[in-house]
Amino acid sequence: MSTTAAKVRMIKGPATVTVDGACDVLGSDVSGKTITVRAGKALPFEPRGRCRLRARLGRGGSMWLADPAKAGVSLWRGITQELTDLVGNKKTTVMLVGETDTGKSTLSVYLANVMLNRGLVPCIVDGDIGQGDLAPPTSIGAAVLPRQVTDLRDVDASLFEFVGSTSPAGFDRFVAKKLRSILDRVGPLGDTCIVNTDGYASDGGIQYKLMIASELQPDAIVCIGDNPELLGAFQGGPWQVLHATPSGQASKSRYERASRRLDQFLRYVGSGSHAVELSRIKFVYMDRLFSPSEILRPPIVQLEPENLKRMFVGLGSAGQIVGFGIITGITPHSIFVQTDVGSFDRIYLGNIRLSRDRAVEVRIA
Repeated sequence: MSTTAAKVRMIKGPATVTVDGACDVLGSDVSGKTITVRAGKALPFEPRGRCRLRARLGRGGSMWLADPAKAGVSLWRGITQELTDLVGNKKTTVMLVGETDTGKSTLSVYLANVMLNRGLVPCIVDGDIGQGDLAPPTSIGAAVLPRQVTDLRDVDASLFEFVGSTSPAGFDRFVAKKLRSILDRVGPLGDTCIVNTDGYASDGGIQYKLMIASELQPDAIVCIGDNPELLGAFQGGPWQVLHATPSGQASKSRYERASRRLDQFLRYVGSGSHAVELSRIKFVYMDRLFSPSEILRPPIVQLEPENLKRMFVGLGSAGQIVGFGIITGITPHSIFVQTDVGSFDRIYLGNIRLSRDRAVEVRIA
């Protein structure tokens, strides 16, 4: 298939795309490369001149020709110009908000790629605890981008915060606090920090986003999509408010969301197995510290020994999250964890377990 510069070819994964000729994806030059598009993800391929794209589509993958006025980076060139001008010579924080499937992650990648092209060092904080790209579900991830990418899941996050839930309901203030913590840690490492948030942007979600903005005090907030209530909620604040057109990507099905979430869980668990003496471990739940004796005689349902089995957990050392795992068993003297992390002294508990066949996530009431 030959294409011209005026066309945008959207490709939804799973797919493997070989590029013969000059082409960009989200501001990254992919000329002559082979690009993997993960399941449930849609990327805009924008050829420059004559270019041939050879796409091998997996089950559920698709490809279509899109209007450049509704897809591709032309939607956001004005926004990125304003934001890069805002950065200038000062540290800057940009917060992205919008409903599900409006393109928040896609815009964060494009914005980071543009900044890299201009010699700036971008950091990204992924605050979507349910469907994030830089951390497993239940967690917040952050990374400094040393190079241009087409998918945040190709980036190895360097910093994590553990929340313990895939939904902000009941955890909203805790999420805002953890976002502030990780921003303080990653912010000094780059010229600007891009904070991506989840798609909860209606009803109570607007107040939740205002809570996050109040905690982070960003220099700019980009509202993506057609949600006048969300856009209006940020007007009059101490930040610059920008409105961005949503991307032309296809929405994800319920199955695709579940599959991407499971893949992200398993990506961080590993296949190793470790038995650790309970006397060497402290347990943390929503920043409350529990001793092993309290775990064995729990005051709250999440800490019942039976509920701990198959729980997805964060693993800590020296006060930092160093990895993740699944509790596979607990005795009066030892705890068994499926993980590739070799050494840890704290286990961060949540309310999510994975079934024994690792196909379903289960919320503990």
